[in-house]
Amino acid sequence: MGRADSWGTTLVYGFAHLGKSLFWYSSEILFAFFLTEIAGLPVRQMGIVLATGFLVSAAIDLGVGHGLQRRLATGTSASRLQLAGSILCSVAGLAVFLGASMPAELRFGYAMGSGIAFRFAFAAYDIPQNALMALATTDPASRLRVASTRIWFSGAATLVVAATVGPLVAMHDGPGGVGFLLGLTAIFAIAAIGSAWLLAWVLHDRSPPNATVEDPGPPALRASMPPSFWLLLLVMVATSAFTPAFSKLEPYFATYALRSAWWGGVVIFLAAAGILLGQPVWLALCRTVSRATIMLGAALLQIVALAAFGLNAQNPQAAALAALLFGLGNGGVGMVQWAAFSETVNGMAPSRAGPSYGIFAASGKIGFAAGGLLLAAMLSATDFRGGGSADLPVMMVVIPALGAVLVIAAAIGLRALECRPAHPFV
Repeated sequence: MGRADSWGTTLVYGFAHLGKSLFWYSSEILFAFFLTEIAGLPVRQMGIVLATGFLVSAAIDLGVGHGLQRRLATGTSASRLQLAGSILCSVAGLAVFLGASMPAELRFGYAMGSGIAFRFAFAAYDIPQNALMALATTDPASRLRVASTRIWFSGAATLVVAATVGPLVAMHDGPGGVGFLLGLTAIFAIAAIGSAWLLAWVLHDRSPPNATVEDPGPPALRASMPPSFWLLLLVMVATSAFTPAFSKLEPYFATYALRSAWWGGVVIFLAAAGILLGQPVWLALCRTVSRATIMLGAALLQIVALAAFGLNAQNPQAAALAALLFGLGNGGVGMVQWAAFSETVNGMAPSRAGPSYGIFAASGKIGFAAGGLLLAAMLSATDFRGGGSADLPVMMVVIPALGAVLVIAAAIGLRALECRPAHPFV
């Protein structure tokens, strides 16, 4: 994947990532709003459901990464595993939204159980597909192209899910909300399983270029971790704990602050569009500017965009433009984050891909759990459905800005590492 003279396999990977991302962004953008406004759970119970699911998922990521260590040593085996994961994730996603049909006294327990099942299924889907970035590429340029393709298709998935926010907000207090979500999930399942099958078929006879590298054994995993690994884990935690608050709060913002399903949909749609539109720019910049510098610039753009959003939250047009800029920054951070991590993993033995991506994914899930609890605590502290709706845009600015500051700190550290002649990112 990622060869400059053949984009076919890279695009197939992109479509497979699109299928997976449809489920991911459904959970990111829609789950919290579904649990409180459709399933009727209190905000604190919503926070518990999300945080518990992510914490259990972190343990699952580590278990899947280490448990499948041997089976994730080739592109062929990883592609087959992500196909199996796509089927499990599709079934679990449907189960989550059936929770609103349960008796009220059972909904919290059902939400906990179905949420954990979804996170387990997603881990089986996510880690093998992520590992392909290291197992099915041949050089740094290939991994950069795959990372950019991945972020572009991730942005496309965000656009699709964002387009559902307006209709969901419009029908959330009626009986059509659950049916809408179930139908949407069924369509996503077809896209996910179909694209995962196509990727498995394309890679069915591929072997990794470094398949003969000797496995150094478990103790070497920790010893082989370069400083960049830990800095990239910091980026993962920051972008998981704080950045998603913008999209998670946006349906609430549209419903109770803007009071416009149309403009609410436009705001989150343009935030997703920014991720897509920025990818050619970030990829072109990577030819002349260091990756850490790009990450630093993208994080600073996030800060500027959030400030503009906060100052113009009651002006839908200006808020939408600020959301577009925020999406541009998100896309730059994400592209560098995944390309740099794949480059780090590629320097290890092939069987280390599973554990490494398991650790990377687990750190993100811990961040998501912390972010879910923070979000629930802040929503519980304000009357966001009434007079406290003005607090919603403030939270949409302050929480993601904390993540951007941490990314800036990590980017400065990565920039210092890039100055070392032996560093793999030079």
